[in-house]
Amino acid sequence: MGEVQKVETVAVCNTAQAQSGKPSASNDNELAAIVKNQLTAGLHVLVVANKFTAAIFCCSSDSGPWTVACAGELGVEFFAVVKPKSTAKRLWVHNTQEPTPWALDPSTLTKNQLIGSQLASWMKSLDGRHGNASLETKVKVSALAANRCQFAGCGDDLSAHLGTGRTGNFSYFAHIIAASEDGPRGHATLSAQLADDPENFLLLCDKCHRLIDKVDPDSYPADVLQQMRTESINEVRCLLDTLRYPEVERLYILGNITGQMPQISDGEATSALWKAKRRPALKPVDSVFAFGGAHHAPHDDAYWPTVFKTLKYDLPLFQSKLNGVANSGRPRPPLAVFPFHGTSVLILAGRILGDMAGTYVFQPHRNKVGEHMETRWAWPDDGVSPAPGKYQVQELKANTMQSDEAVLLVSLTYGITTKRLPSPVVVNDALTMPTLEITVDRPNPAVIRHPDDLVHFGAAVDDALRTLQDTWKVKRVHLFVGAPTSAVLLVGQKMQARHQTTFYVNETLPNGPDSVFAPTIAISATAVSAIRNGQSVSLQT
Repeated sequence: MGEVQKVETVAVCNTAQAQSGKPSASNDNELAAIVKNQLTAGLHVLVVANKFTAAIFCCSSDSGPWTVACAGELGVEFFAVVKPKSTAKRLWVHNTQEPTPWALDPSTLTKNQLIGSQLASWMKSLDGRHGNASLETKVKVSALAANRCQFAGCGDDLSAHLGTGRTGNFSYFAHIIAASEDGPRGHATLSAQLADDPENFLLLCDKCHRLIDKVDPDSYPADVLQQMRTESINEVRCLLDTLRYPEVERLYILGNITGQMPQISDGEATSALWKAKRRPALKPVDSVFAFGGAHHAPHDDAYWPTVFKTLKYDLPLFQSKLNGVANSGRPRPPLAVFPFHGTSVLILAGRILGDMAGTYVFQPHRNKVGEHMETRWAWPDDGVSPAPGKYQVQELKANTMQSDEAVLLVSLTYGITTKRLPSPVVVNDALTMPTLEITVDRPNPAVIRHPDDLVHFGAAVDDALRTLQDTWKVKRVHLFVGAPTSAVLLVGQKMQARHQTTFYVNETLPNGPDSVFAPTIAISATAVSAIRNGQSVSLQT
């Protein structure tokens, strides 16, 4: 009784499928199970087949009405189910050249009964595989696919059996334009012309080959498969080309900024590295200054204790990475840094990181329409190396009185006006201290679009620091930075302990786009201190 109920359920489900114009697609095992249920329940079965796929209809008598049950591939499992003599009087077949046999009206078809001795020859007549690929074609197709299934989203390794793990050649060389005119995607003239053309083949695993040729061929026309082939080849080339790239370790400096949670994935970082002709080391990514969901609040009393607590754990990680301890004493590998944090933290991180060769800094870019998110951290295609003099060091107020305090403004994303500077840097809208500004002709958020921008900007920072420390010989620098994250980090990288100058870092208050700056931390040669509560952490190794 259970078997009959199962068959009735199948029939009801597939009546709805028949009304929608297309039944469910099945592989040989699934199709054979459905046929077995129908025959066991005493139903008649009609197999309408072309050389590549079949539709299964069922009814309670040979006169109908017939209901489509499923469509898919006929194989050894189907053969085993229908071979017994007891099924002969209830098994009917009809051969067709129609590509969608399930769309035919069974009542109009000629039906032939088959006995067991005829099944083998009938099954053989349905084999539509012709025009096998030559050895030369197979070698080329396999190489272009790196011996992986080229079906989109699959990528199975075809040098090992998926179920048993045994090594071997489990590839199927599938024609895009069928080698037979009456095959899936067959063509009156192109089938013969392209039968051994490497560009007309997809390397597929068994399940994907069955899907496009027998289970659901009408969903995979030639243009869809050709696009799969192109994308697979391009991806394989891209992946293999990366083997030539120098290896770098990744370092994330991520934290939420005014409520914006940090957004970066390993995929985004990898895409950015590949575009820069680097490849990620096969080791976990290091993250520093990660405060979980803590809000960016550099002017709150509770913020810096959390930062300093994290720093006590992160500082040894920084140091071991930079001095080679994390690499068993060998010179540290090149480092790729992905910064997305508050200004003060990024400057502090840059100060710890240092200005060492082999450090590659990236930054998030604003996406253009049509760009994918994974390109957000990659240097833009339209970025060009800057002209000399793009980054200018301007003297806004000279050090005529030989003050031991000075101001450094970095105005890249926006111009920092005196109205936004706090006392005692500005009094009555006038600068009170010697002041330098690093700026560009037109400050804007997209000012840095090329890695060379950081080289030129870094040279400008060096010039400014030489003036402040070597010429003016100031002991305290009030620092105000409006710049992309990569430039903010770079400012910190240039602030080395040997300079013996204390930098007072300022950030804007959360009062809108024209809010005033206020001091957050002081970074000396030996320590970092919070301005509001005086808490301090040593930076010495």
